[in-house]
Amino acid sequence: MSGPCAKVTTTCTLVTIEGERIIGTNWCATPQEVCPRKPGDDYTACKTICNQAGHAEEVAVLLAGHNAHGARAFLEGHTYACMACQHALFGAGVESLSLGAPR
Repeated sequence: MSGPCAKVTTTCTLVTIEGERIIGTNWCATPQEVCPRKPGDDYTACKTICNQAGHAEEVAVLLAGHNAHGARAFLEGHTYACMACQHALFGAGVESLSLGAPR
């Protein structure tokens, strides 16, 4: 059974050039009642304890494959994209990243 991240549920929607919406989330294969990360920890516990496939942005890019190229990304549930997620998005050819739901 999978479930939401104990800290914050984040969604990244990629809107492709053709208008298709591809949605990635930070859901976990082994969700926890309380986030196992302590202040100052990196994201290692997300993968090793919660079995999270990745951040929402990374998951969206994986699901989109080549369709990520030229897409627009919309991030909900968080106030920023970490550097690794920015690299994943823009490295896949995503054109822009906005906070909030797609219009």
